[in-house]
Amino acid sequence: MIGCGVGSNHAYAYQQHPDVDLVAICDVNPAIFEKVYAGAGVERGAVRTYTDYGELLRQERLDLVSVATPDQYHAGPVTEAAAAGVGGILCEKPIASSLADADNMIEAVERYGTKMLVDHTRNFDPAYVEVRNRVRQGEIGTLTRIVAYLGGKRAMLFRNSTHLLGAVCFYAESSPAWVIAALDQGFEDYGLEYKGEGGKNPALDPGATLMIHFANGVRALVMASKRTPALGVHLDLLGTRGRMEVGDRETRAWECADEEGVMQPREVTWRQGIDGSLGARLVPAVDHLIAMIRDDVPADSPPRAARDVLELLFGALRSQAEGMTPIHLPAPR
Repeated sequence: MIGCGVGSNHAYAYQQHPDVDLVAICDVNPAIFEKVYAGAGVERGAVRTYTDYGELLRQERLDLVSVATPDQYHAGPVTEAAAAGVGGILCEKPIASSLADADNMIEAVERYGTKMLVDHTRNFDPAYVEVRNRVRQGEIGTLTRIVAYLGGKRAMLFRNSTHLLGAVCFYAESSPAWVIAALDQGFEDYGLEYKGEGGKNPALDPGATLMIHFANGVRALVMASKRTPALGVHLDLLGTRGRMEVGDRETRAWECADEEGVMQPREVTWRQGIDGSLGARLVPAVDHLIAMIRDDVPADSPPRAARDVLELLFGALRSQAEGMTPIHLPAPR
């Protein structure tokens, strides 16, 4: 595990998983190791500790690596872990703080055949996955529209809004074709570069409202504003014959017999809400990463989809800077 701040949640997930042994942790600041010991239930001396991830990768023969460093430092550990022959990488979100870094990471994992997941947490939460399975099976007809919501002071474009956008792309199952965005009041002159310093200060990272058109015709309205209540991630999925709502607190569904019919409520029998602790939410991610390695199952939050999310983040900044005009994607390199 590389990066022991947020990484303590990764350590907790590994400690909880019966098929994983946590063998080593790394951080440039040894004092942060205490956060892992306390938060993940790791005894001092039970894992080897490093302050240089290069040394970690040289000394250990690792099957899995978590990269939980600050955003701007994801690229080095990911590319070097892939080159070292690590089988699977779980990387914190957003995938990177620049599209160039994201491209280098994708090139490395694809070149070396490394499986990689990006921590868009809802993409492997059982309730959210079950809803996608049902949408795929046609229970609401053809998905056409998504309304997504996140509020509260942590509704920051490059921080928690990445989870929201990751879930939107998870359900749209297509590449974004254009985005129009308006940043929250007070951020109109934010510019084109992310200034959030890793998300510790909400005042440095804007909320935003986005309209996204996907190549398959799905459109999404994404409201991630610090000026609205903190109710967790919530998505309203609208199809030609029905509707499903899925969120951190509850899941609901409606259906109708045809496109002109009246929608009737339908009982939802699968699990409601998500696990409270951040570490517990990562246990399904570890499960999924292992399944990707052992059984070659497709990733539910692959690096190329995470790059799409990053493009939407920077597209939102550019749309605001250019007078809330449509920004066509992918952007020229």
